[in-house]
Amino acid sequence: MTAKPAWYCLIVSMLLLLPLTAAGKVLRVVGDNNYPPYLFLGPDGKPRGYVVDEWKLWEQKTGVHVDLVATDWADAQQRLRSGQADVIDMIFRTPEREALYDFTEPFATVHVGVYVDAGITGIDSPEALSGFNVGVERGDACVDRLHRAGVDSLHEYPGYADIIGAAQRLDIRIFCMDEMPANYYLYRLQGDTRFVKAFDFYTDEFRRGVRKGDTQTLALVERGMAMITPAEREALKRKWMGRPLDFAPYMRTFGYALLVAIGLGVALLLWGLSLRRAVERRTRDLEHLTHHDALTGLPNRRMLQFRLDQLTSQANASPLALLAVDLDNFKRVNESLGHAAGDLLLQAAAKRLGDAVPEHDLIAHLGGDEFVVLLASNVTAMSVSATAGRIQRALSEPYRLDGGEVVVGASIGVSLCPVDGRDGATLLRNADTALDRAKQSGAGDCRFYNRSLTDQASSWLQLGVKLRRAIQDGAFELHYQPQIDLRTGRLVAVEALLRWPDGGPDAMPEHFIPYAEETGLIEPIGEWVLEHAVRQLAQWKVDGLPSFRIAVNLSPRQAVDAQLPLFLVRVLADTGLSPELLELEIAESGLMEHGAATASLLQSLRRLGVGLSIDDFGTGYSSLAYLRRLPVEAIKLAPSFLAGLPEDSGSRAIVAAVIGMAHSLDMRVIAGGVERAEQVECLDELGCNVVQGYLYADPMPADAFLQWYREHPVCPVPSTTDMPFQDA
Repeated sequence: MTAKPAWYCLIVSMLLLLPLTAAGKVLRVVGDNNYPPYLFLGPDGKPRGYVVDEWKLWEQKTGVHVDLVATDWADAQQRLRSGQADVIDMIFRTPEREALYDFTEPFATVHVGVYVDAGITGIDSPEALSGFNVGVERGDACVDRLHRAGVDSLHEYPGYADIIGAAQRLDIRIFCMDEMPANYYLYRLQGDTRFVKAFDFYTDEFRRGVRKGDTQTLALVERGMAMITPAEREALKRKWMGRPLDFAPYMRTFGYALLVAIGLGVALLLWGLSLRRAVERRTRDLEHLTHHDALTGLPNRRMLQFRLDQLTSQANASPLALLAVDLDNFKRVNESLGHAAGDLLLQAAAKRLGDAVPEHDLIAHLGGDEFVVLLASNVTAMSVSATAGRIQRALSEPYRLDGGEVVVGASIGVSLCPVDGRDGATLLRNADTALDRAKQSGAGDCRFYNRSLTDQASSWLQLGVKLRRAIQDGAFELHYQPQIDLRTGRLVAVEALLRWPDGGPDAMPEHFIPYAEETGLIEPIGEWVLEHAVRQLAQWKVDGLPSFRIAVNLSPRQAVDAQLPLFLVRVLADTGLSPELLELEIAESGLMEHGAATASLLQSLRRLGVGLSIDDFGTGYSSLAYLRRLPVEAIKLAPSFLAGLPEDSGSRAIVAAVIGMAHSLDMRVIAGGVERAEQVECLDELGCNVVQGYLYADPMPADAFLQWYREHPVCPVPSTTDMPFQDA
């Protein structure tokens, strides 16, 4: 190929610059403000780093002014989506983001790891994170990847420095972070000796992103970056990422002397290295044996005591629970099958404990058939009781030994900090005391050291057994309560409400639903409710009823379940029901608890065509300004808002303000818990769209609802002197 003349190259360069200068005088760029060495805030509060210098070069090459804003990562993405920025730098391309942005070619490879407190062992994969609280940066790709890996208990922070600070305060003990800022902040904030990288989570590539479809800006960015020469980029890398030391001059000066020294000392060096490795290996073995049990590999009493002292000595120590677990009938296994079989059983029991209690802080084997489980997060009497139930079920499953099956149970004693003690020795002693009481009352019992909690714990354990049996037997049923359009008086929706007819004293949802949430039983129950509600509405359409929506509550666990959209696709396909006839209600408190995880799932559900509403609005301390970023179509006022209507002027003012703001955001407003005609008249005056409550109808079985509908095709707004629906 012949070389092009100089005039030809000049003309090509000018043509390349024309679209750059025509694209505009200012390019607004945003990026993460705590990502050294790429972009971070210096001591003067101004942005510094590789990205700052790179965009300055870009500006020089193109003549287009760059306005670079370094902010927290979630805000950076929000600025791009809302049109306050044209380009976002240092972003990973993920399936979730591809729907929102277009991306440049990659320009850097980044490694992301999961970091844990050095006192936590056994974390080697995303699956091992199940049940743990994991710290993440708000809006980070770690959020989506962890959710896809089944990790739903995330604590979101504005930036990486906030995550390290929270870890040092022991608010979290595990976090997901890019490797470069992790090394920087762990060293700077003196957390590098306390935390270790548990495993490499994933590797991805930095790109620059623009809003979906903004091809002009994307081309502008790419062409400008292509004009930066390799030499200029190499200079940037040397400035911000260091340069390798060149020892060649020294090696040339002392090369011959070193060769002689190496030749004379090679034998001594090899012997020294061999001895050192042997000593290190032996030292590691002794160190491990000092703190771990040789049979099960679990931490031993010394390690347990050390961890307890570490946790209880902190001034702001969180509540702890200590579960002393003893295998029932283990002595008979040793006597009948021998100690070798007993050792195999203990090893199997240790593994089952780890599987049954994934959220544990530590599991120790104290010797014989006695184990201890230490819980240091989400410690309540109910959660501890649920954990005890899982342990007993796991350890009671048959063991395969010597070609046959052996069944042993487990007795458990529980002590709580600070209620039953404020130091490790006292907590251990009191857990053993509670264990003795459990064994005295019969095999397979669970006792708290605090006697007043034992009866409560026992009832919760029994509730768990009954709930599992109810799920297996299909003992639940749905009742339906109408939702009435205030303007037309017509039925527009029904809410499906779970009932447990044979639940006895536990039959009230407010009693068994929290326990089902705690134990994870809410997931199969929630799927049952969704499927039966959709099938019932499909059947009503077959029976000739006109189209109306059915509203189903989602539990907080369901609201972060990445498999929920697939489940709904299957159910809707099986029944032939249109997605827009299904409305899912998400409690505001659950939405605020899980934040970005729930928001991501709501986007997926909305794309299916399913309606979304926020239940009990006003109880989760959110705002309509926050909710406008979510794909919700309606809010449901908390019943507490209606209690003072119409008499209390304060309640009236609050409800009026909420209705007005909701309507300005094109959201419907549903008032639940309406019991008096005066409330309906007031809500009608204030512009509320839909009402629901005992004034119109109690929740009722499907056949009773069908009869009610045929008797009430239209429900006029009742006056204070005429309340026709209370007898319905």
